[in-house]
Amino acid sequence: MGNKGKVMRVSPPQAAIPVVDLFAGPGGLGEGFSAYSMKGNIHPFRLVLSIEKDEHAHSTLELRCFFRQFRYNLTHVPNEYYNHLAGELTREELFSAFVEPRTLVEKS
Repeated sequence: MGNKGKVMRVSPPQAAIPVVDLFAGPGGLGEGFSAYSMKGNIHPFRLVLSIEKDEHAHSTLELRCFFRQFRYNLTHVPNEYYNHLAGELTREELFSAFVEPRTLVEKS
């Protein structure tokens, strides 16, 4: 797959304001906070937790969490992410190549 190692969960920057999204749905509120940036490409908010019981919305939240971890690690989003979106790679293949097993919250 050409990855350069697994991506680990990183701590939010010290100045980041933590955001908790209850009843998150597919994550629109969290995406807004995550996308907001100030002058100098400073992101003052860090989405730390999204809670959602709908299976499909939860799946979307997991994939967006995967995407955002690359920005927090200051690396480029891997091509495998886009291959998954194009249907060329399964979700399990994508996550197993880049995510430590404990970084995504398991559904109860």
